[in-house]
Amino acid sequence: MATVFQQYLDAVQANQQRMLAAQADCWHSWCRLSLPSAGDPGLIGQLDAPMMSGASLLQASADAQHDLLLVLERWFGDQQKTWLRQPAAPCTLPLDIGFSGYLIASRATRQIQHFASTRFSYATLSAVRGAHLAYRKCRNNPVAASVFHPRLSG
Repeated sequence: MATVFQQYLDAVQANQQRMLAAQADCWHSWCRLSLPSAGDPGLIGQLDAPMMSGASLLQASADAQHDLLLVLERWFGDQQKTWLRQPAAPCTLPLDIGFSGYLIASRATRQIQHFASTRFSYATLSAVRGAHLAYRKCRNNPVAASVFHPRLSG
């Protein structure tokens, strides 16, 4: 039990450090933004760092959940082994079935949640790439450029 508790404390400490670093990075990237003028071509470039740090913040949160679920699964696995070493009692079989069911469901949930959160943080990066592409198309199209950049309309 002491090793599982130590693993829990280590996971909480590591995740807290990761989360604080991600939050600080996010805060600094948003604070470095300057207020652009309406026709500022650097506007889209300024959004890269905040979007990337936002994705890092989402990923840090997902990693924290993943790590804590993993520690909890280890604890349940240790508990299951402890119960199996006990002399045959009427409650051993139901407990073994319950622990096994929990471990299977928890493992699947943890893996699905981690995959989904990773894909979600990549969606943020894809949004930034899409915004870059749309902005470049807009800047290269004289009609759209005159609407969004009145200084360029001549």
